[in-house]
Amino acid sequence: MVEHMFDNEQAMVEIPQGLDAMPPGPRLATLLSSIAVEQLEGRDAVLFARAQQRQISHDQARQYRALARVADLYIEESTDFDLYEFAAAETGAALTLTRRAADREMGYANDIVKRYPVLLQALETGLVDLAKVRTMIRGVGHVEDDVAGKALDLIPSEAPNLTTGQIAARLRRLVIEADPDQAKKAYDEGIAQARVWSTLEPDGTGTMIATGMEAHDLAAANRNINGMARRRKNAGDSRSIDKIRSEVFAQLLTGELAPDGKKARVNITGNLETLVRLDNGVGYLEGFGPVHADIMRQIVDEQHDATWTFEITDPATGKVYVGTTSRRPTASQQRQLEARYKTCVSPGCRLTAAQCDIDHITDRAFGGLTIICNLAPLCRFHHRLKHRSAWEYRKLADGSIEWTSQFGFKYITHPP
Repeated sequence: MVEHMFDNEQAMVEIPQGLDAMPPGPRLATLLSSIAVEQLEGRDAVLFARAQQRQISHDQARQYRALARVADLYIEESTDFDLYEFAAAETGAALTLTRRAADREMGYANDIVKRYPVLLQALETGLVDLAKVRTMIRGVGHVEDDVAGKALDLIPSEAPNLTTGQIAARLRRLVIEADPDQAKKAYDEGIAQARVWSTLEPDGTGTMIATGMEAHDLAAANRNINGMARRRKNAGDSRSIDKIRSEVFAQLLTGELAPDGKKARVNITGNLETLVRLDNGVGYLEGFGPVHADIMRQIVDEQHDATWTFEITDPATGKVYVGTTSRRPTASQQRQLEARYKTCVSPGCRLTAAQCDIDHITDRAFGGLTIICNLAPLCRFHHRLKHRSAWEYRKLADGSIEWTSQFGFKYITHPP
């Protein structure tokens, strides 16, 4: 029972039990509109925001139903090939959208309502928000509908607990697994359309973009720029790391900064069976996510002069058996943690483990040992969050990481 208290200006509602499980729709919309948001305490404010997001997703799904209906009515009246564009003009004028934006929204309406109904259901029931739906559409837009269907069937049940970046990576893997040959073809077509272009921004600065790069070249370039920028930062440069990276990038391209002739290390993870061509399993390129088998093999084939380090992990348990009583992790432990976790273990963070701090889950000051089961990679921000706020985390028996927020919410991350 919700208790209402009225005064002269606004209604106030006590957050009811079960709000987090209440489905979106007229009842939830009415309840949310009656709550005095400014008077909510921390935990209730989070619960309100989560419920409001479900309601927004529900309403956006209904709007796309309306846009699809406009298109259907145009098509019923004629067989003209340009009718979708005409329908977009109708909605663009009504919603004061540019022609490009109207075309884009009509395209999303067709994809969500007609082409991928599983996404319509997920959006309408508040399981996912519009940003996640659009990420999923982009993730399968380049493959045939049967392959897209196989990938999307698995996503809605997982997507509520994933960020858009995690969804994109998950979809890349599912698409590759569903049809490796088509994934390879799409990759080759992307390479063939490679280009570089630059433009001036309204503030007078410039932007340069390169598309169609080989995945391992992109990974090596990114690691090289990050490494050079980090060394400048550690040497005392007070500017932001993003500003330093941009400067390094420009200096390398203009010739002001000469490269050292060494290609940056690229970390690739995959099955040994795939490497020796016994199957076509999916590889994992550090910092960028899943890649098809041919890319993984190509990276290995090109490293003629490289020194390789192999880390063997039990695929059933993920266990490693190296330990030390020293304060700092050994190089071997660092490599094993990078291979095990790939990224920072905090909810939604995708910074690569190689760029993270290695944190003692139970601090050394409280008896925590420098052993694999007590270590995890945390990016600098989430490392500070753990030590300077009430956030805390622990490792569960299955290797998952359970975080508890300052307001008591629990979030679980699952290492790959």
